[in-house]
Parts: sequence; C-alpha cells; structure tokens
Amino acid sequence: MKTTFDIPEPLLRDVQALARERRTTTKSLVEQALRRLLDEHETQPPFVLRDASVGGGGLTPEFENASFQEILDASYGYEERGLV
Repeated sequence: MKTTFDIPEPLLRDVQALARERRTTTKSLVEQALRRLLDEHETQPPFVLRDASVGGGGLTPEFENASFQEILDASYGYEERGLV
C-alpha cells in the first residue's frame, strides 16, 4: 500500500545515506524501523502510576457529609478569614 509522509530533509538525507551504505533501499530501512518500534512497544510493560495517596483513611469525620464546595472553602481557609 502506498502512503505519504512528510520527513524532515536532513533526516531523509541521513536515511538515504545509510541505505546506500547498507546497499538497501530507503523504503526497507523505514519499514525495519517501524517494525522495531512496534515490536518494542509490544514488549514494554504498561505504564502504571504509583500510588501517591496520603493518609488512606478517607475524609475526617468533620467532612464526611460535606459538599465539595464546603471542603474547598475549608481548604482555602475562607471561614477563618470571614469570606464565607
């Protein structure tokens, strides 16, 4: 199947030079590179975000039934500053 890619001119020149050096085609080198990329992707383990949670006990009793806005206001100290 034919398709079109825009490749930066310096990169294309480097690939063409390598193809001449290896006595192969630019198409073959690009195909090999894409296959390697796909193989590498398949063998990499999936990214897992580490658990960086703090506390782990859930909300403190004073906020168990609070709305998000109440928790937000408390976190910014609005009540202490008389802004609520």
